[in-house]
Amino acid sequence: MTGEYLGWTLVVLGAGVAVGNLVRVAMVTGWARYEAGAEALMGAGMAVMSAPPTAALYGTYGVWWAAVFGLLCVGGVAQSVRRATQGGLRHMHHGAHLVIGSAAMVLMTLAMPGAASGPVLALAGSSGHGHGHGAMPGMAGMGGMEGMDGHGMAEAAASTGSTLAWRATFWVLAAYFLVFMALAVRARMRGADGSPQTAESGGSARHRRAHRKPTALSALSAPNARLAGHVGMGGSMATMLLMMTA
Repeated sequence: MTGEYLGWTLVVLGAGVAVGNLVRVAMVTGWARYEAGAEALMGAGMAVMSAPPTAALYGTYGVWWAAVFGLLCVGGVAQSVRRATQGGLRHMHHGAHLVIGSAAMVLMTLAMPGAASGPVLALAGSSGHGHGHGAMPGMAGMGGMEGMDGHGMAEAAASTGSTLAWRATFWVLAAYFLVFMALAVRARMRGADGSPQTAESGGSARHRRAHRKPTALSALSAPNARLAGHVGMGGSMATMLLMMTA
């Protein structure tokens, strides 16, 4: 799927996402804990998927990985529906990011070739291999098209169209993760994830902030761990999605 160095870089990012979210699991409760655990599992999956020694093994058991990520997706859908039922449709976005992330993991898993088999979801046309190792869609079978009848031509055109549709889906998902990553950083810089300031804190809180010095422990917080996980996952997801369609 990737060059050796880039592959190991993605392994480090995926492992970092997993460790960061495991730390967040110990800091939060309720839905936030489920979200952190799910993202930790996705980070571990990306690390195994990207490591050159384990990539083929991951693809061999890809159906099982896809089932796990599918269950995480169902959990995200359930949370979105629950929030919408309790607070209206404007609260339906809760869990949406987990749904999209889990769905992306399912698609990437199905696009991974196994040790002795091609991918379930082929992104490179008739070559049967995505991740940049096969020919471009439709190019591998050009040599045998001379004797192909109308039915075969129609099937080839349909296969090429399906491949292009899946590739476009991967591009859209990559763009989503890049935008989400930027918005997460912007929201954190604006303090959207920080503790709300109460009215009674007033000027005294402003005075205390003037003398407060950042410490190593102050950086270790649930919002910061969440931001680090979203940045690491967003960057890793976008990179892997784009490389699978290259």
